[in-house]
Amino acid sequence: MNYFFKLNVVSMLYGLIFFISLEMQVNYYRIVRLTGWEGQYFDTVVLVIHAVGFVVATNALYMLTYKWIAHRRLVYWTTIFWMPYTAFFIFICVNVYPITYRGDIPGPAQGFILFAMLLFYPFYIGILNIICYHSKSEAVQIK
Repeated sequence: MNYFFKLNVVSMLYGLIFFISLEMQVNYYRIVRLTGWEGQYFDTVVLVIHAVGFVVATNALYMLTYKWIAHRRLVYWTTIFWMPYTAFFIFICVNVYPITYRGDIPGPAQGFILFAMLLFYPFYIGILNIICYHSKSEAVQIK
């Protein structure tokens, strides 16, 4: 039961990271309108947040996965378990902060970007899990 809880916590963190990235892109026009920033400045802010967030999240999730769940093959379930958590976070955000201003609706090309993110994110999680699982198994064999 303890392993299952840890597996779900790590999956929830994967889902939260994807949700934050997704919401920053979907709510681009809303954030620009509410903050008063120019679009080019906000593009730079989003780029910096994504770059720093990617590095920090990858390191943090690597350490957490390595410490908690990398010793079993069940670690690969995180490539699926993050999706319901992301859907849950989106559901909460949509109900708490609905789009009331038509100018905040994302552009039609945004769907292609989100589709690409949705397609490649499980591969990112899988690669991170493979690295954690194999480095954990090598550490166990050395001892």
